[in-house]
Amino acid sequence: MLMLTHTYLLQKAMTASSKSRIDPDIYIYNIAPDLLSIHPDISAMQTHSIGRFVSAPANHARSAYIMFHLLVDDLAHYGRISMACPDEGFNPDASGYSYIKGRPFIEDLLSLHKMISKEITYNEAAYRSHLIIEMLYDLAILPHLRNAGSMDLLEEAIQFVRYHREGEFCSEISWLYGFQAGSVREVLKQASAYITKTRMEKIMNVEGRIRLFTDKFGLRSDYSVFQDTLRCLFEDALQSVGNDDFIEQTSLSVKESGWLPTD
Repeated sequence: MLMLTHTYLLQKAMTASSKSRIDPDIYIYNIAPDLLSIHPDISAMQTHSIGRFVSAPANHARSAYIMFHLLVDDLAHYGRISMACPDEGFNPDASGYSYIKGRPFIEDLLSLHKMISKEITYNEAAYRSHLIIEMLYDLAILPHLRNAGSMDLLEEAIQFVRYHREGEFCSEISWLYGFQAGSVREVLKQASAYITKTRMEKIMNVEGRIRLFTDKFGLRSDYSVFQDTLRCLFEDALQSVGNDDFIEQTSLSVKESGWLPTD
């Protein structure tokens, strides 16, 4: 899932916990596995390929919120929480929520790419279809995000880390992943420029999500049939995630895994 869905899920977990007051930096640790991959030398494979229940010393307690992200992604991708890093490799038939919901759109994506002579494999179409679901899930729960103030919180959190907890964040990430502090600082610098409520609001619609998708995969085209077909695909995909209980099921599964918030 994308960062706003991750943020909302952690907000729910913190509300349900006994933690009455905790600094907002936990929400940046929570999106760190995705955030760090904006650095050219850090891949999502690296940030997601670690054990799910790392035994952390007290001075690295914030790593629990990175683990929260990984547990949620396990459910979204595999349909289960892994006790360790999943080693099964890419599976287009994975049983996680985003792959199950994306599967009906694989053939549509294959046909869509042929329209602009950019054919892709079935596996690549499966990957892209799951990503469409994740992009649109933020829109499906938009009323909840607004009620919870998730965008405001995320903007506050990145600014808080950048200007008040940068050293601590770099230390935590270096301990867990082994990344250089300079690389982590560069990520925070870039993230503080684009994780703003104003920028997030601009992509909280189908058009914004289509732009994210076409920019990521180099699919911008002036071909009107392609544009219309892509929009129909996104609208159909949004409808498919409009009414479900992924949030509640995920919240329950993470709780049952034994995950607990830390100070």
